[in-house]
Amino acid sequence: MFQGFYDLASNLITQNRNLNVISNNMANVSTPGFKMDRMMETTFRDEMLYRYDQDGKTAVGTVSRMNVADERITDYTEGGIRETGYPLDVGLTGEGFFVIQTDNGQVYTRNGSFNLNNDGYLILQGMGRVLGTDGQPIQMDTDDITIDKQGRITSSEDGRYFGTINVVDFADYAQLTKVTGGVFQTAAQPTPAADAVVTQKYLEDSNVALAEQMTTMMSSQRVLQGSAQILRMYDQLISRATTLGGNN
Repeated sequence: MFQGFYDLASNLITQNRNLNVISNNMANVSTPGFKMDRMMETTFRDEMLYRYDQDGKTAVGTVSRMNVADERITDYTEGGIRETGYPLDVGLTGEGFFVIQTDNGQVYTRNGSFNLNNDGYLILQGMGRVLGTDGQPIQMDTDDITIDKQGRITSSEDGRYFGTINVVDFADYAQLTKVTGGVFQTAAQPTPAADAVVTQKYLEDSNVALAEQMTTMMSSQRVLQGSAQILRMYDQLISRATTLGGNN
């Protein structure tokens, strides 16, 4: 019976972590380029069951103990792109990431909701400066610009060239660590993205399916509530058994 306490308590912890992941997905449903996460579960302490009879011991099968959270997996499925009409917005299709220079080094994102700061640098608000293919931040003196499919930025008025947005990719996305929202960092060296297409005045949507997340959340909440109720029953049974044992 005491094993049930461990099983139920571990399930409560696992479902709480799962709900945290789901809540973060739902909070970022409108974040451009956001990639949803999934919590993978596993079991701990698988045990072999045996049947004892006149013929001796016979293996029946295994029972899994303590459902636990294994790891958080990011789904890098591409989201659809939608038109915004804003000249500094760029939607990314195909594999790849924009490169952003921050105070703590470079980070990578598919969020192309860019702006110009007071110094004329192209930035991702709250993160840092957008880097070009030359490894330098992109600076310009106007937002009246044209951005082609390769990310080259020119003035719409006189054709002046300001730089090319750097789009990179990685051989193994498992090396990426999500920092916040749709922003990642890694120690791995990126390579130029082979098939990425940049589309001006568009943004890539989050790949979060809100209906799916709500269904998963309700399912997880039911499991959480059920485990809590059974845990209270275990506690009552143990208390009663302790009382009866004391009376004897």
